[in-house]
Amino acid sequence: MQQDTTPTRTWMIGVDVGGTFTDGVLIRPGAETLAVKTPTMSHDPVKGLLTSLDAIAAAAGTSRSELLGQAGKFAYGTTQAANMVVEGVGAETAFLTTAGFRDTLVIAGIGRDRIGQDLTSSRAPSLVARGDIHEVAERVDAKGRVLAPLDEDAVRALAAELRAKGTESVGVCFLWSFVNDEHEARVAEIFREEGDWFVTASSECAPVLGEYERSATTALNALLGPPVRRHLMSVNDQLVAEGLPVRPLVMTSAGGLLSLSDASETPVSLLSSGPAGGVLACRDLAGRMGLKNVITGDMGGTTFDVSLITDGEVNRSDRTILVGQEIATAAVDIVSVGAGGGSIAWVERGQRLKIGPRSAGAFPGPACYGRGGEEPTTTDANLVLGRLNSDGLAKGSLSLDREASLKALQPLGEELGVSAEEAAAGMLAIVDAAMADAIRAQTVSRGLDPREYTYFAFGGGGALHAASIAQELGIRHVVIPQLGPVFSAYGIVSSDIQHVLTRSVPVAVQDVGTLGSVIAELEHRGDGNLELDGVPREDRRFVRMAKMRFRGQMHSVDVQFGDGPVDTALTEAASRDFVAKYESLFGAGTASPDAGIEVVTISVHAVGRIQRPEQAAGEAVERTAEPVGTRRTWTGTGFEEVPRYVGPLEPGVRVPGPALIDLPGTSVWLPAAATAHIDTIGSVNLLFGDETEDGVA
Repeated sequence: MQQDTTPTRTWMIGVDVGGTFTDGVLIRPGAETLAVKTPTMSHDPVKGLLTSLDAIAAAAGTSRSELLGQAGKFAYGTTQAANMVVEGVGAETAFLTTAGFRDTLVIAGIGRDRIGQDLTSSRAPSLVARGDIHEVAERVDAKGRVLAPLDEDAVRALAAELRAKGTESVGVCFLWSFVNDEHEARVAEIFREEGDWFVTASSECAPVLGEYERSATTALNALLGPPVRRHLMSVNDQLVAEGLPVRPLVMTSAGGLLSLSDASETPVSLLSSGPAGGVLACRDLAGRMGLKNVITGDMGGTTFDVSLITDGEVNRSDRTILVGQEIATAAVDIVSVGAGGGSIAWVERGQRLKIGPRSAGAFPGPACYGRGGEEPTTTDANLVLGRLNSDGLAKGSLSLDREASLKALQPLGEELGVSAEEAAAGMLAIVDAAMADAIRAQTVSRGLDPREYTYFAFGGGGALHAASIAQELGIRHVVIPQLGPVFSAYGIVSSDIQHVLTRSVPVAVQDVGTLGSVIAELEHRGDGNLELDGVPREDRRFVRMAKMRFRGQMHSVDVQFGDGPVDTALTEAASRDFVAKYESLFGAGTASPDAGIEVVTISVHAVGRIQRPEQAAGEAVERTAEPVGTRRTWTGTGFEEVPRYVGPLEPGVRVPGPALIDLPGTSVWLPAAATAHIDTIGSVNLLFGDETEDGVA
């Protein structure tokens, strides 16, 4: 299906479904960008999406059908796949593997990260029960040579058995199928001939080195496939029926958009769908501000998500740990901790205050929402301590009840032997420490100094905690984007189409023939995908990545391969980049180029540039803002009457700390050690010490 590029349809709609709120943005040329927040309806995601669209339409003074009819782009972020993994639910699935390797999923990884550290830990349960794992007579070796032919009659007999059992989904992962996928492809073809199964072949979803990782990824994709496909197709059909004239797109974990039909075949690619959008939005804003090294922190209702942008590039990963399983899928590298606005406080063994990971979610939500919640959350603590505006969130559409928060905090304080307000202060200290530790996991543990980065804080709770986190880590410059509470939704609708094509091909870096052949194949497939997406040829580009290592090593380092012909000059340049990156990660002199350099895996990111928003810069008039009043607020050592400002504030305005800046959807806490400055694109910059805004737009 070709993309409708009718030039009169210029509105762009982005919707990001989070754990607590569903965020929506509407971008119209020459008009104010509209942002809305509505409660997430986890029991009926499609209804929740339509509710968000109704809120956007109301803000724009139009109807839902007219809103969709004007759309030139519709982009969607979903947490469904991640929620299913956390909840341990999925389709009735069978897993097929090479005879003799039935226990690969059961044995899983050796768990070296836990050896000597946690003697009480146990291995995560297999994604597929052993009784649903079936051996298939076939064998291919590491060179792709067939050692034992595929027994097709046995495969057909197994298909009949699984049909009678009511199996809904089938995952197929044979040894060395990424080198020779003939047997896997034939089994997938047989099952598609024999019934209406959702079929996942590892050579299609994870053609990479690593028997266990490839198996786990295939199994998880099979488990997620039928429910996610039903959801995405329901969203697609509903939007088309409502009058959407273009294909709706969904954000993937890798930080690009896909059509809902393409994404429904690889739901494992949607595990970080929403959070990836916020990181991309930060990259674009940082580039505009001239900032190369950025820490991104997204504090939503359920989690705090951290990522890095280094030298202007988003940090990426091809391995994700979920519920104890190592999943091989391209993704923006994000660390998440259970420290969100809805995270619930509790007392461990009658003496230790803990926060999360359990969350109040959208329903009933924090006690202050007035929906029946009775347990104390981070949002309740912020409200009781005066950090949060009691007049309401979401532009006043959600009023907050401070007395309800106090009532929820009272039992917690009694159990700890302190007042409700002291318990709230303890909660914020613990949440801030947890978020700072998550940032250390992305920086200090990798030999990086967070003080050399700018911190971008967004999400509904990001601005409330940004200053405290910065002070804990010694960060001197914090940026709170203008659309911070809905920044992931903005990033989603601002993104391009992207197909990530990967293949493991362990060869010496000098083997330009093999490398050139694999790259040409992947780029040809990517070009075909973009052709189906309706992307004009001049808007297509291809980014090559390689996983490289020294001969004899187990682990590898990601390096970007250059454009142009794959020849000796290109591979020599890649080798130099690999050595330089290796030593930057592990120290000068650690590289061993004389051992020989290998390429393990090649990836091609096929990118199709499509309609994107542009934020106009305003004129800055430098001046100090005047407060509208004060609010009794906890400053860290006690309560004070703190000056209060109401935003959005004009470019050029400065606010000295201590202060509170109440913005649509959130509030900014500004301690005495900081000054806030509004830049020309509306971002709030928190500056500590003698920090200046070099490069601020």
